[in-house]
Amino acid sequence: MKKLRVLLVGYGPRGIMWSKVIKKNQKAILVGVCDINSNIQNKFSKKFPFFSILEKAIQELNPDIILLCTPPFNRMKDFKICAKYRLPILVEKPLAVNLKEALKLVDFMNKQKLFLMVGLNFRYLPTTTKKINLIKSQKVGKPNFSKFIYERWRDGNLKRLNKYPLYMDYPMLWEQSIHHFDLIRFIYKSNVKSVFATSSNPPWSMYAHDTNVNAILELKNGMLVNYIGNWQSNCKSLNFEWRTDCTKGIIIQKKQFSDLSYRQHNSLNFKNIKLGNFKMWTDDAQLLLLDFIKSIKNNKNLLKTNKDHLNSLSIVDACIKSSKSGKKIIIKNY
Repeated sequence: MKKLRVLLVGYGPRGIMWSKVIKKNQKAILVGVCDINSNIQNKFSKKFPFFSILEKAIQELNPDIILLCTPPFNRMKDFKICAKYRLPILVEKPLAVNLKEALKLVDFMNKQKLFLMVGLNFRYLPTTTKKINLIKSQKVGKPNFSKFIYERWRDGNLKRLNKYPLYMDYPMLWEQSIHHFDLIRFIYKSNVKSVFATSSNPPWSMYAHDTNVNAILELKNGMLVNYIGNWQSNCKSLNFEWRTDCTKGIIIQKKQFSDLSYRQHNSLNFKNIKLGNFKMWTDDAQLLLLDFIKSIKNNKNLLKTNKDHLNSLSIVDACIKSSKSGKKIIIKNY
């Protein structure tokens, strides 16, 4: 089968990671990179074709797919160029940093009848798939309420990280919590009905805006989730715990990408769930890219898939509105 030709747009930390992933993918081939940074262009020009202008790159390389790894600001210009050449887009999360702009981008792609997928790679983790399978098995019954804790001191100055979160509004919500909220929707098979949230920024924070979030999420299926998400916890080790209380027992995950177990109500012992070998940031990205390619060929649920990310972004938007107003926010689903 012919490999799909991928043009990688944006060659920052995520773009570099994606270039390695595409190189090992059996159904895709990297045909070139586009980035406005001329220093990057000079440094990597011998590795593969390098462009600073998106339309010129598309014209010369004739790609089948655009993988957009630029910062989540003012993306409409790039979307319009891609649409001109009828190209589907796999874009790094978040789609935008406000819900109004995200709605415009999705509406544009829907009107063009072009496929759009947001790169939420946490959906492809073994912990995610195993948790979904465990819930389906009914071994612990139906989920009723949950506690999600993510406490971390994130050094925004590390070379491997993008620098724009240091200055953007609500960086934790837009850059990290978006993953968590999407997983909550994805695993519990329900959109969120309402949110009550607060946000803050501790005095030792290196970020310009709020990095810490506390939220109560009420899902449409009746579940309640108590969420704590911090980027500037004053301890460098990550504290992670995701517990789900169900009608017949509990599911608990004590590490971000591993340590998953469950216990039935009458049992005194936890049963560990085997996850198998998995390379984080690589294997999950491979599965995401393969799913994107499969979805392009299927093309049956284009409008629904394009809109899906809005239901996760709307939780972020509601957290911000609730934090500002001190009120519970009812969420519109898409």
